[in-house]
Amino acid sequence: MKQIATLFTLALLLTASAVTAQERYKDPVFTEVTTNMDVYGSNFTVLTIPVTGHTLRQPLAMRVYQPVGDTETKRPLVIYFHTGNFLPFPQNSGCYGTIDDSSCVEIATRLAKMGYVVAVADYRLGWNPLATTELVRRFTLINAAYRGVQDARTCVRYFRKDAATTNKYKIDTDKIILWGQGTGGYITLASASLNNYTDIINTSEPGKFMLTPTTPMVIQPYNGDIYGNPPAPQQVCLVDATYNSITGIPVGDTLCVPNHEGYSSDFAMAVNMGGALGDKNWLDNLMPPLVSFHVLSDPFAPCEDGLVVVPLPPDFPPVVNVTGSCGTQTLIESTYHTNDIFKKSDDCNNNAFVQAANAINGGRAGFYPLIGTPNNQSGPWEWAAVPPATANCNTNSVTARAYIDTIIGYTAPLACRALDICCTVGTEELVKDNIQLTIMPNPATSEVTLTVPSEYLMQGIELFDASGRMVRSLYGLNHSSAQLDRGNLPVGIYTAKVYFAEGVMARMIVFE
Repeated sequence: MKQIATLFTLALLLTASAVTAQERYKDPVFTEVTTNMDVYGSNFTVLTIPVTGHTLRQPLAMRVYQPVGDTETKRPLVIYFHTGNFLPFPQNSGCYGTIDDSSCVEIATRLAKMGYVVAVADYRLGWNPLATTELVRRFTLINAAYRGVQDARTCVRYFRKDAATTNKYKIDTDKIILWGQGTGGYITLASASLNNYTDIINTSEPGKFMLTPTTPMVIQPYNGDIYGNPPAPQQVCLVDATYNSITGIPVGDTLCVPNHEGYSSDFAMAVNMGGALGDKNWLDNLMPPLVSFHVLSDPFAPCEDGLVVVPLPPDFPPVVNVTGSCGTQTLIESTYHTNDIFKKSDDCNNNAFVQAANAINGGRAGFYPLIGTPNNQSGPWEWAAVPPATANCNTNSVTARAYIDTIIGYTAPLACRALDICCTVGTEELVKDNIQLTIMPNPATSEVTLTVPSEYLMQGIELFDASGRMVRSLYGLNHSSAQLDRGNLPVGIYTAKVYFAEGVMARMIVFE
């Protein structure tokens, strides 16, 4: 009960310290939210095979939340994925598994009142958790997770296309967050870390996602690439006799079709509430900043390295070794440094939730470990208003909302940093003679190289235009030299903020 008391105490502290003027993206500045159903694409699901004998094309639905009365025309977007064991509710023998789960509605509504656009997105389901062999369970699960990643990136492209065409949702395409709870956490972790198809094969355990020594469990010509597109020049991914012999899916059935081609699948930040990373080798320094919440005693998704266990009767069969938030955030902190942006000294540090997390997360910025949850519940933020008769579900909405207070309270200031939407930098400027920073050439036409003496290491660089908008960023450098590319930036004067362990320097850069 100590953890619950702490959560309520934090909520009271934050309320007591609030000022009269509410700040967008940190506080609920809107009182009403509107929602609408929409479809962000379609693709083929294997879930229909037991019924129809074939894959069928499935609309990919989402419920979009927006603040009523908002006049902002470029708003940050959260794409939110629910839990459910990659199986349909209530057949998953669980309490949750839809876009209208109580926790999804609660979190999406709160974020929309803070000024975000929030899309609670469905995704394709289907695998065989009760297969008699672990190999088949592992094979069908990695394919389910792979389809989830494809659908997540399809949703990102849908909103990027909308912003470039009809602009129905008025989002800022540079400020997109993928956010997942439970099973959705597996999707966001994989989406944040998988950059190449070969990552699926090059795992920390040799052969982990291989059916045979020469046959991967995910095969691009059949399953599509990590963005959900068939390899060129195909327009669809068709099952042939070879794949039929592996999966039993009928020859000629389709497994993937393209959606919103030509648009980027990139996003700026990820959040996972539970879930786990399929393999630690997927991590690299290209991933976006990651915020993680994890129950340390989660019996299904380990916080460190361990086996995924499926909460299905009768015997909770294990599936595959994964790395949870504890292990993932440790590697990010020690090796990849993509969360260093969360360490900036700014007004976001004046936050009770951030300070509470920093007291228990072992220096892993972006990580909030949850300790002592009721009955060691793996998803203490979840509750069922009308629980199914077949499952023992949490119905305590008060306690669940207390956890959501902490989740929102901790994530909001970190999102401010990652998206550059509301935090004021307060780091003291280094004495000019303390570190000699050289920028060459300056003025420049295409790129500049920033160099400091070898005894100093640049941790990150942010480039701002004349309006104060961040237009370039490099994090996790840990080097005395770095190159900043101009790309398609227009002619003008820019300000580079260079971060060191000792502080920050601001210098002017001219592109001509």
